[in-house]
Amino acid sequence: MTNSKSDGFDPTDPVGAWRMVRDANLDAWAKGMATMVNTEGFAKSLGLQLDTMLAASAPMQKMLSQYMETSLAQAGMPSRAEVISLAQRMTNIEMRLDDMDARLDDILLAVRSLAVPVPAPAAIPEPVAEAAPAAAPVAEAAAPAPAAEAEAEAEPKSAARRSRKPATE
Repeated sequence: MTNSKSDGFDPTDPVGAWRMVRDANLDAWAKGMATMVNTEGFAKSLGLQLDTMLAASAPMQKMLSQYMETSLAQAGMPSRAEVISLAQRMTNIEMRLDDMDARLDDILLAVRSLAVPVPAPAAIPEPVAEAAPAAAPVAEAAAPAPAAEAEAEAEPKSAARRSRKPATE
């Protein structure tokens, strides 16, 4: 018996013949549609249909837009245009605040660089009280060290920021 699987047909597969017919049909349709779609006439007719549909739907879209604005106004809700306007205003406020924050950081950095460090006063030993010997170490641990405070103040909190340009829509 010869092996007929090399040509794609298997007599023991009942669905195989249908699959081959389907694949051949899909290939033929794909080739035919590709040649039809790639013509200038098809592009022109599709463009004409699209223009006609857009022209026909424009009055309906305008009417729907007016209806939505009226409905939103009656419900006490903002329209799309009002929300966009508020978003633009909030973006501008945010950018101005960011610019002011960057300028304030620059001013603080300049002031800190010009400031003369004041030497810490000499530590005066406290009298040791016998009644509460454990209270003194707790008080020292609770108070931050003066050197640590000076280091924290000398270090800038953030690097210089760049100002952003306003977003456009």
